Amino acid sequence: MDEPSDSILLAAWCAGDRAAGSALFERHFRAVARFVRSKVAREAEVDDLVQSTFLACLEAGQRYRGEGSLRAYLLGIAYHKVQKHYAARRRGPVDVEH
Repeated sequence: MDEPSDSILLAAWCAGDRAAGSALFERHFRAVARFVRSKVAREAEVDDLVQSTFLACLEAGQRYRGEGSLRAYLLGIAYHKVQKHYAARRRGPVDVEH
């Protein structure tokens, strides 16, 4: 039996099917984690960025039109998450006392 496509799984996940989300996570977790790990050293930050990548995919699932691979779409989201991560670190904490 053929595996369902990423597009079908993403649509099902967006409709609330947790098993579809788990299947997508299992399919693409290693690639996303490997990408993030190559850009970020601290494992806790890697975990947070990978999790937020999949969450953003779920929240914006309607934007994925199926024209490219879902893996590329996820890696694009991860890229933007990493960029925001480093931008926030450059800004640093705001000292409101001075």
